[in-house]
Amino acid sequence: MKKNRDFDFKKAQIETFVKAEYAKKFRRTARISIRKRQKFMDEMTRKIGKKFGKDVLCLVDFTKGGFVTLISPAHTESTDLGKLYNSFTHQQVCYTSHCLDRFSQRTENEDNCVIMLDAYMSDALLTFGENEGHLTCPAGVFAYDVDGGRLIVKTYINFDLLSEEQLLKFYGPGTATMLPEECLAEDEDQTDFMLCDEHPDPPVKPQY
Repeated sequence: MKKNRDFDFKKAQIETFVKAEYAKKFRRTARISIRKRQKFMDEMTRKIGKKFGKDVLCLVDFTKGGFVTLISPAHTESTDLGKLYNSFTHQQVCYTSHCLDRFSQRTENEDNCVIMLDAYMSDALLTFGENEGHLTCPAGVFAYDVDGGRLIVKTYINFDLLSEEQLLKFYGPGTATMLPEECLAEDEDQTDFMLCDEHPDPPVKPQY
């Protein structure tokens, strides 16, 4: 019951906050463009994450001359690995509180970390099985454990913290397509490795 009361109190606080922000931005009868809606939601995601926590999903309905908020904190549980936060969109994926803290710190982001982690995880899950205990995405590496059929994401290592050996291990020829664009060289003489389909064909020997 305590948990429900805490949730109801937090939900009321967030709704009051969003209503006040909405009133500052828009007239109640005004038609709101898609661009303005997106800008407002991006701003709310950032402010709510910073003010109320990085595990809140807040949706705003603009269709009724006002709005209705749906607050959905990530389901959490306490374990030996610390508090676990369930993914909003990926079944059987959980993030540790340590992972959320490191992700927020290393991406310098105060937005909702669970939402952003889910976006990164969409790419990272495609690399499952390539490096045991690690998933890669264009922005960095996730360390994970598998426990009871769940994938527990323990921490996030951003790209800048990886050593040359780790870069070769995680982003070698087998996963080179996961590299971010800023790490791709324009001049082939500056590359550490080259994709097979980009390698120039050997000169053809003349037939006599």
